[in-house]
Amino acid sequence: MTKTPRTVHTVTTKILKPVRAAAAGSSTATDLVESLPGFLGSGGVCGVAVAMSGEPWTSAFFDDRTRFGIAGDGLSLSGPSPGSVAELLRLAFTRLPPLPPAPGEGLYLDADERGVLEPEQECLVLDLMDDLRRTRLGTVQLDVIRDGARRPWEMLAFVDDDRGRHLAALGRRRGGHRRFWWLPGSVERLADFVEGRVPDHG
Repeated sequence: MTKTPRTVHTVTTKILKPVRAAAAGSSTATDLVESLPGFLGSGGVCGVAVAMSGEPWTSAFFDDRTRFGIAGDGLSLSGPSPGSVAELLRLAFTRLPPLPPAPGEGLYLDADERGVLEPEQECLVLDLMDDLRRTRLGTVQLDVIRDGARRPWEMLAFVDDDRGRHLAALGRRRGGHRRFWWLPGSVERLADFVEGRVPDHG
């Protein structure tokens, strides 16, 4: 019996399914250039977070290296740039319950240009699926742009379960190949991805 190859799409759908409906009606990071008061358009970081954590909520944020602004459900903050992507994200995620990073070192998966995962990674996929079957406490989907680049990440997300917080990231590599990271999650590690300081391995 021939096995159906596992794909990145299967994995990301499983991760993002809880927030798909909420995200469908939300803004994207590119919308923020015109929609958030005070954005000067001089680069920096802008983004939207759509969360299913308790009840659904959203947070739109920017930092153009001069000022920052955050707008969300019942939240509005602005002021001089904090000068730190991690600090901006901490402010944007004020409504996100504190949770320690999940234990372990995490893992990464490589896929071809079609999104099909390498066959020898089957055991890693099974480990990941075991995590995704755990009791889900919340999911946050992020759409982030840095320095005007259009969607450098196909997916950035926090996934909270009964072991802690995970960071899921999917990016394209040279030749159209993709790499998916599943790592212990924290604002600082998310900031590393937003700023392009991406680890080679878990």
